Amino acid sequence: MSIRRFGIKNCLAGGFLAFAVILLAFSLSVSKLPGNTEREAAKVSRNVSGRMHLLDEYISSALTADHRVWAGHNDVPSDMVIYRYIDDTLQSWSNQFPVRNDDIAPRIVFPRLSKPRESIYSPLAEVTPEVSFVSYGQKWYLVKSEDLGRRKVIAGLEIVDSMSDESPNGVNRKLGLGRNYTIVPLSESSGSAAILDGMPVFKIVANSVTGQSAATHSTMIWFAIACFIIASLLHLAEKKSLKRLMLVLAGLFAVISATYFWGENMKNSFKLFSPTVYADGQLFNSLGAVLIVSLLIVLSVCCTFVTRNDIFRRILRTRHRKRTLGLYAVCIFLLIAGVLFFVHVTFRSVILNSNISLELYRLNDLNIFSFLVYLTLISLLMTIPLLTQMLMPALKHLTGLRHDLFSAGGRTATAIVFAAYMVIMAGTLGFRKEQNRINVWANRLSIERDISLELELRRAEDKIASDQLISTLSAIPKSNGTILNRIIESYMPRASQDYDITVELFPEKEKDKGVIAYFTEMVTRGIPIAEDSHFRYMRDAGGHSLYAGSFAYYNYGSGVTMMLMRVSPKSNRENKGYAQLLGYSAPGDVLIPSRYSYAKYSGKSLTSYKGNYSYPTIVDEELEEEIHEAVDGVVRKNGYTHFVNSVSDEDLVIVSRPKTENFTYFVAFLFLTLIFYFCLTLLTLTRIHPRHRESNYYKSRINAAMLMALIMTLIALASVSVLFVYRRNNANLKSSMADKVNSLQTLLQARCRYVVDFTDFSAQEASMILEDISNTMKSDITLYTIGGKEFRSTTPEVFDLMLLGSRMNPDAFESIIYKNKRYYIGKEDIGPKRTYFLYAPVFNGQGRMIAIMCSPFTDESFDFKSEAVLHSISIVTVFMILLLLARFITAKAVDKMFKPLSEMGRKMNEASINNLEYIVYERDDEVSRLVRAYNLMVHDLYNSTRKLTQAERDKAWATMARQVAHEIKNPLTPIKLQIQRLIRMKKNGNPAWAERFDEISEEVLKQIDLLADTANEFSTFAKLYTEEPVEINLDKLLKEEIDLFDSRDNIKFSYMGLENATVTGPKPQLTRVFVNLINNAVQAIENAQTEAVDKGKEPFQGKIVVSLRRSSKEGFYDIVFEDNGPGVSDENRSRLFTPNFTTKSNGTGLGLSICRNILEKCNGEISYSKSFLLKGACFTVRFPHQ
Repeated sequence: MSIRRFGIKNCLAGGFLAFAVILLAFSLSVSKLPGNTEREAAKVSRNVSGRMHLLDEYISSALTADHRVWAGHNDVPSDMVIYRYIDDTLQSWSNQFPVRNDDIAPRIVFPRLSKPRESIYSPLAEVTPEVSFVSYGQKWYLVKSEDLGRRKVIAGLEIVDSMSDESPNGVNRKLGLGRNYTIVPLSESSGSAAILDGMPVFKIVANSVTGQSAATHSTMIWFAIACFIIASLLHLAEKKSLKRLMLVLAGLFAVISATYFWGENMKNSFKLFSPTVYADGQLFNSLGAVLIVSLLIVLSVCCTFVTRNDIFRRILRTRHRKRTLGLYAVCIFLLIAGVLFFVHVTFRSVILNSNISLELYRLNDLNIFSFLVYLTLISLLMTIPLLTQMLMPALKHLTGLRHDLFSAGGRTATAIVFAAYMVIMAGTLGFRKEQNRINVWANRLSIERDISLELELRRAEDKIASDQLISTLSAIPKSNGTILNRIIESYMPRASQDYDITVELFPEKEKDKGVIAYFTEMVTRGIPIAEDSHFRYMRDAGGHSLYAGSFAYYNYGSGVTMMLMRVSPKSNRENKGYAQLLGYSAPGDVLIPSRYSYAKYSGKSLTSYKGNYSYPTIVDEELEEEIHEAVDGVVRKNGYTHFVNSVSDEDLVIVSRPKTENFTYFVAFLFLTLIFYFCLTLLTLTRIHPRHRESNYYKSRINAAMLMALIMTLIALASVSVLFVYRRNNANLKSSMADKVNSLQTLLQARCRYVVDFTDFSAQEASMILEDISNTMKSDITLYTIGGKEFRSTTPEVFDLMLLGSRMNPDAFESIIYKNKRYYIGKEDIGPKRTYFLYAPVFNGQGRMIAIMCSPFTDESFDFKSEAVLHSISIVTVFMILLLLARFITAKAVDKMFKPLSEMGRKMNEASINNLEYIVYERDDEVSRLVRAYNLMVHDLYNSTRKLTQAERDKAWATMARQVAHEIKNPLTPIKLQIQRLIRMKKNGNPAWAERFDEISEEVLKQIDLLADTANEFSTFAKLYTEEPVEINLDKLLKEEIDLFDSRDNIKFSYMGLENATVTGPKPQLTRVFVNLINNAVQAIENAQTEAVDKGKEPFQGKIVVSLRRSSKEGFYDIVFEDNGPGVSDENRSRLFTPNFTTKSNGTGLGLSICRNILEKCNGEISYSKSFLLKGACFTVRFPHQ
């Protein structure tokens, strides 16, 4: 009983509030407690023991496997590494250690001339059978080794990855270490040791930061905030009053404000609050701040909407109702305008001041922040219909305007307007941001000099000038290639990946004047990159950047040899793989997404370009005219959008991308329209009254069944279509990858036809081969030895930085070496991305495998994934539109099918038995039989009713005649007796007859008045079926009748009217109803006053209140007559409207009965109750609108 009295919602609100307080208190206090490192160490020890036991099983399996078969396991967990060696040569591996050299032979020295950057030290050579905690790169492992004959297995369990984003402390999550602890080596003085097989292996230490902020327990804080919001909404839902609204809004404002300031302190811990994601001023200093402010607005509007009825009731009770309603309407208008302004400013700010993409048709650019922004904007826009609905009652009272924004038409129009706004804003502002971004690219592209390259040249030039090997080689004819190989490998390994480097030798004995002139020009032209530098910057004949350096070497016997070293950018350098996957770019390079193309013009000539668009080689007059006529530097031509940037009078940069088709915008518009319509429909579900559901029981179920059938059909069609597109694209993708791997394999084998072994590749030769094929196929290439070790790559940086392991994918190695597959295609993780890698063996002319080729597949000439997703969204969107259309059509069909039945019900409800109407239904189906039966019933009822009505009239007239005869006979009898008595007195000469004459005359006159009243009642009864209905102004009629009676000092009349209350009915009869009710009230009060005087009491002041108002029943007015008389006793209420019943001494008992008949003929009602205000009688007349 106590819960029911307090309220279930209040109890739930209290529970959520208590839970929020507990979460908040725990999140703020738990980090201040001292860490229990011993407990954590014991827990981690158990988990490590279990993981190492599993690792031992894999080690045993690898040791016992035949040395001739692959011993790698596909099911090895990602935190474990297994290396199996046969005679100190790595033969099988599962996962990889982040080391460049994994050979374990003692003191291995690699051929330094071919790969001078390779380390001669292998950390795996020191692994022993004892478990040790070691660091390899950014990772820490527990490693051990086991031997069995020629076999040796080195295995490791990953403990810490300092670069991992999966756990906040970088510790392997499978070890179960708390987020407030870290793992350190045993050399640390503090902490508790984790034990493995009775020996300590590492230590657990608590984080050194004391009183850690609430960021550590942000999840609990977010849950606490959510619980508080839920508690506030439940508290408001229990009692939707203005007072409680103020309390809830104050609480929400306090909590969300605290969340806002808490978020400011979290900008270094959470990307949501980081200014690197979004920032625009002090208020909107992060995306989280925007979301928090928007949440406060949405919650405030929703809470206000919930209490709108109480607010409006308070307004209607004010003294100056119209003025208050006007002020209320203005406030709502301002709120709507404010929300729209906030949405527009937020939308604009987020697009222009962040890297967040809101263009739905660019699927690859969307992320979780895009989803959060759209969710916020949609929530804000959903408050507009709520505010509009709050405005409608005020407009209805002020102007009579009625509009339901949540009707089907209103929802559709609103969804279309909102969706169009968002698509236009996202497209327009997104295009402006794209222009700004391209301007930056163009400015960077216009800078020809590469500062990073110049710094590298400065570092290397002195070493090149003093290199004795180069000096010796310069005296040998045709040693250019060897010298170039020495320079690339020893001094400029990275520059060679992005620049073409050539070496030319000019001996002292050179006699060719042309050669001498060429050398002289190269060493004198251009600008030195620094004082006393060997290198100069210049442009070649084609306008391309060029660095030229001259070096002099003296050798005894051959004299001075001049060396000219040229460094020029590789033409048409593409993002051929790793750079695109990892976001890595060479120093000085501009990393532009692959869907963009660009061209640089100098002096109207094309100097460099990139991408798939075919640019003209010169800027001709037609192109100049198009550029001149371009609006904001944008030209749309040949299915591309071109952004023209004039960097200077001579230099021009054009960046191009495929044009966004109008259909793409249309799909995005339809998608957003569906989302908005769905959200608006959800808001209308609570407005459906249960009675309405019950009244459409069969119709709703038939609609639901047909809708479900349509949904299932459309889902099946959409699924089949999406599956078909997915399989088609997947097949096309596999075919494209197979073609590419075959092409790469063929090109490599053609260039390696005479190579016997990979060691035959010189650095220069291998680099030239790979670069040529890489440029041709627009793909990075890596060569592995037949043992699976990386040998040469077009992008060695990814291996130097350990972004990729030095060993190839074990599954690919097994497939090619042990299963003799022609190629292998599989997905691999590289950095944060997962992409396909293509592997294939490379054979020489004798059919001997000399290497294994690998290339990442990043061909975006056609984005299969985006195309499949876009196609799927298009299909689903179109099918949803078709579903809505089908829903509309089926609803119309069902309505048409049920129309005859509805017409039957409506006509039977609205019409009386005397005027039932036929239903016109021309179709011949199952319903037509029911319609014919109904029409036949109406016909029979009409005949029966006519006969019955006539019989009832005859009976009524007979009953009325008997009643009239009885009523006439009653007064005639005393009249006759009194007159006979008077005649006898006169005949007998009684002198008192004169005195009695006056008394008898008075009595006879009373009886005659009674006869007249009876005649009038009879006349009214006779007119019930004859008077025609007319238009009646109820307010005016009631005022007139009250004025007729408002002439008594002992009774005070009050009237509360309603302007323009117009009805249609028989005016004389309706007037008689009102007069009868007012007269009854007057007589009841006067009789009560007379009785009070007879009893010697002070007569009370009579009060009669008449009210005209809109009825709670739709389509009716209520006319209420109240008085402070004695009222009607409980035992007489049931007989109040029956004929011949009266409580008056001289009443006929027909008045109220006739009143009820009159009202029933007009489809009205009359009822009696005790007056709550005056404590007397209360008659309520309910009359239909016009």
